[in-house]
Amino acid sequence: MVAIQTIDALFTQIVIFYGFIIAGYLVARLSGKGIIANKHLNSILVNILVPILIFYSLLTSTPSSLVEIPIFLVITLAILLLGPALMFFKLRGGELNDQTKGSLFICSTFNNALFIPLPLALMFLDPAAISFVIMFSLTQMILFVTFGSIVGATFGGKEAGWKKIARDAVTFPPFLAAILSLILLGLNVGLPTDLVVIFSYNSPLTTYLALISVGLGVGVRFSLADVRTALNVVAIRQLIIPLLVLPIILFSTLSQVPIQVLIMESLMPPAVLTVVFASGFDLDVEIAATTVTVGTLLLLPFIPILAFILA
Repeated sequence: MVAIQTIDALFTQIVIFYGFIIAGYLVARLSGKGIIANKHLNSILVNILVPILIFYSLLTSTPSSLVEIPIFLVITLAILLLGPALMFFKLRGGELNDQTKGSLFICSTFNNALFIPLPLALMFLDPAAISFVIMFSLTQMILFVTFGSIVGATFGGKEAGWKKIARDAVTFPPFLAAILSLILLGLNVGLPTDLVVIFSYNSPLTTYLALISVGLGVGVRFSLADVRTALNVVAIRQLIIPLLVLPIILFSTLSQVPIQVLIMESLMPPAVLTVVFASGFDLDVEIAATTVTVGTLLLLPFIPILAFILA
């Protein structure tokens, strides 16, 4: 009976997961207000809800989970940097222009580290998983500023841009929330009980709005131009890299929760942010949008399987 109830609950969560994504997609495709809705919703998530979630997750995390961060970060870097390394060998001797190569490098490096993993973690994993999702996302953000800027400047049509990206990253509200949380942790300052109760209601709200944001993002940037080229990135990002890092993750000394997060993150499609990044550095925006669209659409049918494995 318990097993049946567990399966029923998991099935309900999966239906909810798809339902909010589809709702966001339909709003973007049918209302004509997708761009505006996506902009305002992302602003609420990035500036208010995700920072609150970071405060709540990090300041209520157990000390034992923090001890695992160094190993977790090393594997995180491997997951992110294997992409451009494999893409380099794939593109050797190719005839693609520099803007397209730059977009392929960016899309193979930076996966959707937050807006799909965050709802998955909140719905199917232990609450401690949120801290590790945040750590993965912040590590990726640092790479965006450093490695991403180098790629953009090398292959893009614009000489400048990295200073603005660095400034935006440093003042990114989730980044500031994480830094402040770590400082408070170092000072042994916790959240008051009343705030813990209030902030706990933020988790489901963030979950559902993030899923709507994923649907809006796919609807707004939906593109299937040059699918064949995009599939090269998807194969590397969502198939080859997970297969390469899985033995490392499983044989590491990490506990169950960070292992679950790393497996989940390794399967994620290219980030929607890569399209914005490609535009800022005058890379091939169309191929970036196609890669994000194809990668996300190919992942979604496997969410039930992933949910069963993680849960």
